[in-house]
Amino acid sequence: MNKKRLFIRNFIVGFLSQAIILILGFVVPRIVLTSYGSDTNGLLNTITQIFMYMALLESGISQAATNALYRPFKNNDENGVSFVASIAKKQYKRITLIYAAIVLGMSFILPFFIKTSISFWVVFAIILFEGATNVLSFYFINTWSCVLNACGKNYINNTFNLIMRISCYAIKIVLSLCRVNIAIIQAGYFLVSVIKLLLYYVYFKKRFSWLDLKVDVKNEKLPHKNQYLITEIASVIFQSTDMIVLSIFVSTSASSVYSIYNLVFVSLSTLLNGVYTSLVYLLNQTYISDIEKYKKIHDVFNSFFVGTMTVLMCVSYFLITPFVSIYTSGIHDINYINRWYPLLFCLIPLISWCRYPQTNLAGISGNAKKMAICSIVEAGINLTLSIVFVWFLGIIGVLLATLVALPIKVIYLNYLSEKEIMKRNPIKTIVILGSNLFIFALTVLLSELCIKFTINTISDFIRYGVVLSMVYGVLVFTINSFINKDLNLFISKLFFKQKGDI
Repeated sequence: MNKKRLFIRNFIVGFLSQAIILILGFVVPRIVLTSYGSDTNGLLNTITQIFMYMALLESGISQAATNALYRPFKNNDENGVSFVASIAKKQYKRITLIYAAIVLGMSFILPFFIKTSISFWVVFAIILFEGATNVLSFYFINTWSCVLNACGKNYINNTFNLIMRISCYAIKIVLSLCRVNIAIIQAGYFLVSVIKLLLYYVYFKKRFSWLDLKVDVKNEKLPHKNQYLITEIASVIFQSTDMIVLSIFVSTSASSVYSIYNLVFVSLSTLLNGVYTSLVYLLNQTYISDIEKYKKIHDVFNSFFVGTMTVLMCVSYFLITPFVSIYTSGIHDINYINRWYPLLFCLIPLISWCRYPQTNLAGISGNAKKMAICSIVEAGINLTLSIVFVWFLGIIGVLLATLVALPIKVIYLNYLSEKEIMKRNPIKTIVILGSNLFIFALTVLLSELCIKFTINTISDFIRYGVVLSMVYGVLVFTINSFINKDLNLFISKLFFKQKGDI
């Protein structure tokens, strides 16, 4: 399969799979909220956040293995691929035993610390089944997933993940409407993960029959694994602290309020991230072969993904409050509306996306240690300020803590990428990022001064959403194309049959 066809396939499957998951992700929490209440909804979201921390045990392996696999795939070195994959498999096996032991301990301990009215044994079962699902993934699936990421076939990962998520959502919808014990729903998720395992096994048996995961690797280790692990730990602390802090220091009901807003913005970011992760192999393979060509693609990724997030956040700023009002209609156990939430929630993903290609470049160029140190500083500031601010400002406090810490890594990674790695004048990147942030700032200003929308129904919401998306899509990408001519050229080659490799 040529590079252009592979790119388009990853793009389409990545976008559509995340779009379907996004839609279902809005429907299902509403059903849980109305069927079980804010306490249960907050509990489930808190446990999900906790297991994001748990997943860090393997994250260093995943990133290190994927980066190490790019070169042997580029050189068509099957033995090299098998060697690196065998190192990853060996390390995954070791970490799975530790993970399983921690899950068992958490199942007994966490129910004592979470402020909820749900019984001990129900919380115990939810944690246990959630952990068992991840044990299967760690031990069997993750090595295969790294191989697919490195060779540019992330569309396979997205397809299998989509099948699993649809199955899990179907189980959750049916059982929630029947109001069965929430622990039984979690058990259903575990059964679906077994099906996912079988899909991967059959695919690799057929398409990667040459892959040998039993190569004797002796004491070989993946390069920069510990640095990637530190970076991922810091990143998840930074991204996932808020709901846990709210559940411990305020209540799971406050965590539920946060989770509804967070659901929207995480879903939008995940939608874009699904496309990004499907295409990031192009950045990495280009960096290995041609640094000058890489610089152009780096700028294209910056313009495209930050521009897309700008469109999403500008539209979200107008629509998030009406959406939450409609979504939580009939729920009166806590207030879900606050005038400051739209601004704060929109700024976090917008600023975060100003560092995505830069984070990837720092890893693939061998600067994982520098990135890890910056990540630790960022996470430490966020966690400390979250605990301090939450006492006085509640949800707004944890959001402000994130926004204070966020620019640190954005500024440093852009400096590292531009000056130390690509060794060029950073003005183009500054203009690309600055212009998109300016568009959002102008949107906030116009909203406060003169632009108001009355949205009371789902049809109103959809109509305004479509119109605003079209207007901002044209505006933002016109500006980004004017600033970065390579964006126009890239899109023309990709979608309009202009000659030349992408």
